[in-house]
Amino acid sequence: MPTVEKKQLLRSFTASGTIESKNKAILHFQTMGKVVWVGVEKGNTVSAGQALAILDITELKASFRQAEQDFIAAKAEVEKVYDETGRKVDESFSEKVKRTASEAKQNKAFDAMKKIEKQIQDATLVSPINGIVTNISIRKGENVSTAETIEIIDASSFHFRAEVDETDYGRVFVGQQARITLDAYKNEVFNGKVIFVGLKTEVTSSGVSFVPVELDLDSNKKIIDGLTGEAEFIEREEE
Repeated sequence: MPTVEKKQLLRSFTASGTIESKNKAILHFQTMGKVVWVGVEKGNTVSAGQALAILDITELKASFRQAEQDFIAAKAEVEKVYDETGRKVDESFSEKVKRTASEAKQNKAFDAMKKIEKQIQDATLVSPINGIVTNISIRKGENVSTAETIEIIDASSFHFRAEVDETDYGRVFVGQQARITLDAYKNEVFNGKVIFVGLKTEVTSSGVSFVPVELDLDSNKKIIDGLTGEAEFIEREEE
């Protein structure tokens, strides 16, 4: 008699997708300026809060000193008005006009000083995440615009982002197991698990609606941003 084997029957559906990093940063300066220091190169590992590049702030420093002096002078003028009026509650109209004008001048001077202070802070490009520098177009000694960037990717946050057809939306859920194959490793299957299901549909370049679904990927292979592949979502296994 032929041997009867017990096999599992899978109910599943598939969706194509791409490897993405959940933590990614593309940084650029807020204003134009001359780069006086660059502390990283492509491939370097960086930490959150680490300085990456700095613009020349010589003129900003001079402007800040002037703005600071203007604020000090405006503040002194306000104090003089207060002394003259004795901070009266029943001040006259002319006293009120003089007081409010001096206070407005002080506030304007303060805002100008803080604006330049912010520009000085923005002249240092700082990494907001831990990661690896994957691209850099900022060079020391060059005058840069806001178009030049430094790109950082957190390699520990890679996940598979699947484009699930909207007709399969009701079949996918958080915690669901999946089997992922990547075009870079055609003969291998990686285990995955759904960690997020999108709350609205998106549209592909060809006009097809899909639901974005993110999956954790169990892989000891080299993974990079942008690898493409396919996820097979397991609905249930039947004996």
